[in-house]
Amino acid sequence: MPVRSRQVLVLAQDPDAILAAHAASARLGLTARTVGTGSEALARLVRPGLAPGHLVCDPAAAGATWPRLLALLAEPATGTALVLLGPSAIACGADPVPGDAALLAEAMAAGPLAGAPGDGTVAALRQALQAGEIGVHYQPIVRVADRRPVLVEALARWHRAGQVIGPDAFVALAEQAGLAPDLAAAVAGAAIRDLSACWPRLRLGVTLNLPLALLLDPGLPARLGRLLARAPLPRRQVVLELTETTPVHDLAALARALRRLRHAGFGVLLDDVALGDGRWRLHALPFAGLKLDRSLAERLSDAACRQAVRRLVREARARGQVVTAEGVADRRHWAALRALGVHQAQGYGIGRPLPATALPGWRAAWRARRAE
Repeated sequence: MPVRSRQVLVLAQDPDAILAAHAASARLGLTARTVGTGSEALARLVRPGLAPGHLVCDPAAAGATWPRLLALLAEPATGTALVLLGPSAIACGADPVPGDAALLAEAMAAGPLAGAPGDGTVAALRQALQAGEIGVHYQPIVRVADRRPVLVEALARWHRAGQVIGPDAFVALAEQAGLAPDLAAAVAGAAIRDLSACWPRLRLGVTLNLPLALLLDPGLPARLGRLLARAPLPRRQVVLELTETTPVHDLAALARALRRLRHAGFGVLLDDVALGDGRWRLHALPFAGLKLDRSLAERLSDAACRQAVRRLVREARARGQVVTAEGVADRRHWAALRALGVHQAQGYGIGRPLPATALPGWRAAWRARRAE
């Protein structure tokens, strides 16, 4: 969960409710900003960097954007607490009364709306897969040289009981229970549908995370090909990422799998490359690129870390590999990584994971930042 911003967005029609929201924010030492429409609230929620800490909202004021606001607020990475106004609002276990700053401040201090995310059992996950409860949110990846959006990473989300559950709660469970192929199929199918619908407008490719066992499966290229058979998304725009959940013992088998996938038109990235992670032997395999772990971006103030990243980038370039840095949070990270020759960047400073419907708004916000 990201660090909570001290900004409060207020979206309401009742002047007393707006005054109460500003007064409640002041009581909590927060800064309130009133937005006039749901579209303006959406635009502020998808901007790069920290999202507002709270959205104090009357659903009637949001109008037709209300479902999209809810979908965006449900994403765990957004980190925005929703406090509802209006006669039917239920917020944090209380009904804030327009015009009563004390009650509103109490509701805001209570934090995000809470819910029951399921029982976390294999049976619940199997049922979720059968019921279509597994969806996908997308984190943007941009090219460092010209800041152009090029890809999004597909991140699995479990939609259950009105909540959106992040992958840490169920991906390992899926692998342990033998459900990884079903989960991968659900994510790949949703991602290809979403990005195909966006392709004419956004021209964004997608990366899909896969465990080692699925990557080694000789039938994987054919299954991906069938998913793409009638999709406008070009095959070269679907990139796979090898997750680090399982150690690689057979380098030759992995090399054969990478060549097989490359021959079929699918590049593969080695995810979460970190200093001293013991996976240096994998770097020379025919991966299309390396993704640097977020810990490296956090340590760029250290000269030894910068030198190690520079060496990784130089060696990757010599092999024809693209290097993507994760965890890019601010302009300092961006400047340092650009100086080190990193090709692509990803992180909250660029864009948080978003529903597919929010990607056009994110791209507009990113373009506006480029023009600053």
